[in-house]
Amino acid sequence: MVGRLAGPIAPDDRMVTAAGRYRDGPGRQKVGAMIGFARPVLRTVLLAPLAAAATALIALTAGLAASVTALVTLAATALIVPGTGVPNPQAVPGYMENAVGYYISPTTPVCATVCTAEPVPYAAQFWPFPFEGWGGLSGAKLDVSVTDGLSQLTSDLVGTYRPSDQNPVVVFGYSQGATVASRQKTLLSKLSAQDQEAVSFVLIGNPNRPNGGLFERLAAFGTVPILDATFGLPTPTDTAMATTDIAFEYDGVADFPLYPVNLLADLNAIAGFWYNHGTMLSPNGRNPAESPNGLSPAELAAAIADPANQQRLPGSDTTYVLVPTPNLPLLQPLREFGAFTGLQFITTPLIHLIQPALKVLIDTGYDRTLPYGRPAPLRLIPRVNPLTLTVDLAEALGQGINDALRDITGASNRPSVTAPPAISTARASVATTAAVRPRRVAARPAAAGTGPGRTAAPTARPSTGPSERAAATQRVRRAPAP
Repeated sequence: MVGRLAGPIAPDDRMVTAAGRYRDGPGRQKVGAMIGFARPVLRTVLLAPLAAAATALIALTAGLAASVTALVTLAATALIVPGTGVPNPQAVPGYMENAVGYYISPTTPVCATVCTAEPVPYAAQFWPFPFEGWGGLSGAKLDVSVTDGLSQLTSDLVGTYRPSDQNPVVVFGYSQGATVASRQKTLLSKLSAQDQEAVSFVLIGNPNRPNGGLFERLAAFGTVPILDATFGLPTPTDTAMATTDIAFEYDGVADFPLYPVNLLADLNAIAGFWYNHGTMLSPNGRNPAESPNGLSPAELAAAIADPANQQRLPGSDTTYVLVPTPNLPLLQPLREFGAFTGLQFITTPLIHLIQPALKVLIDTGYDRTLPYGRPAPLRLIPRVNPLTLTVDLAEALGQGINDALRDITGASNRPSVTAPPAISTARASVATTAAVRPRRVAARPAAAGTGPGRTAAPTARPSTGPSERAAATQRVRRAPAP
């Protein structure tokens, strides 16, 4: 072996062709062929895991990017435009939190998970009314205050909180703030549909609600001199901006009677403004002992989600919600009198005796067959069917007698009232899932000092110490605080 290795090597024993095969000998040609065949196989075996890993990495990266994009999309901003008397909502504990928790998150998909609330401070005054925070004789007039709010909101939308597909914005307006938001919606309607879709609205206690809002009811007055208050200008409903408009039944700001000749309905709406309108974001730093419309947060959420309380016209961008009011605001002074004097054992049965029939008479001041999205200024002659009214009154009187007897005998069944009837699609061409028949909801016996429907009525004469009397007195003297 050593001698052979030391000897000369024949050229055809070691020379290799470009194809990798030896020139001589069948054995060496087979080995060369095997090596040439193995190379692509080995390359495939080695590269396949790398390709699979690269594919998995790309898929993981894409998934993470989609997740991050989704999180950014869900991290929407809610601009809170407060009501009259609250120039800076951030200064009132619980105000913005309740706006998001009660109304924005349940109704707006982009805020269902994460929603950052930001204040929109402005004058929020209404000359010359002397209520708390309204400004009185030294306050700003309505149009000046609304213009101030509109300027601030516009600045936020074109600046810090400019809406986009990745950064949607929800504009929340309460009372006068809803008027500001309505004007803003009108301005934004001039944008392209794609730009509009990045903005949505949630309005509560809206004076510019097309059917029910006080400002639209007074549309015939236009701009009132000296007062500098412009009426009319209903919130538009033909845009690409999703909108939810929520009102409490009998709230004099957002659910004012259509027929002012019904004085009972007018007085009840004024009482609804005084007792109910200012509670929509309660409890908070200004109204710590109250609850929205006498309802717990869970009851309010259920009422808003109930299809029987919702309405939407075909082709409209707005879903309207009317939250039933358990007890007539008109009877709240009598409830407070009973709590203040300790005569609830008399006033409670009396209230339950007359409330059903009184409700029937008050409801003749409205026309619930009209869509909420159709502008409806004040009208003079109510459309009442005498036969139907007579039958309804007879049933209401019977219900009142039964409710009063329950109070006197101490029966456990609570009295009931009728929720506002759903709009018939046949009569009003309204797209809604609500049933046509009125829904029965339990009335909530109310205690004074906290608005209608707060605590259960006692079966025996309650004690009324100085603190209870003071609370009732304070409630009577305090102005509504939206």
